[in-house]
Amino acid sequence: MKHSISTRKELTILKIEEDVFDFRHGSAFKEIIDSLVIHENSKNLIIDFSLVKAIDSCGISSMLLAHQLANQSHGLAIFVSLCQQIKDLLKLTNLDKQLYIFSSINEVMTLIEPAMKGKRGPRGKAATPAYEAVDELCEELDLIAEHDLHDDTLDDTLVDPDEITGQAELSDPPAVKDSGIKKRGRPKKS
Repeated sequence: MKHSISTRKELTILKIEEDVFDFRHGSAFKEIIDSLVIHENSKNLIIDFSLVKAIDSCGISSMLLAHQLANQSHGLAIFVSLCQQIKDLLKLTNLDKQLYIFSSINEVMTLIEPAMKGKRGPRGKAATPAYEAVDELCEELDLIAEHDLHDDTLDDTLVDPDEITGQAELSDPPAVKDSGIKKRGRPKKS
């Protein structure tokens, strides 16, 4: 099977360079996907079908296999530039709802760009994953052991009811000053 492999923004792009993707290419395609996902640790694949004009059932099962292998490695298999005949065939089998299908590589890149910017901090340094930040925070906190909490301390009243005077004062709304100056920001909810 004729193909080319390139990388772009941490994604591996596999371009199939055949007019017909059929039973003759199934085993070679499986070997290529295996080597990319398992041996080269390329979790996210873009499989470019821009040169493919026809496909058979073996080609469809190869697409499903690529999807499953990428999912097992916690990645994605994204199929781009499918011709109308292949799109219609996938709709007929309801696989268009299972597979990740996009019109072009550029469309995928524009969707991934914001996610990649959020993933990296300033100067290209990787941001600390959330679970590491939580672990560091927990190490700094002094946690109270459950056996240190006593039921008698929890029952203590924080405010003595005799200290509360003038219930009418608490229920009156506060006076609003009208100084003619508009305040900035969102109004407070009341």
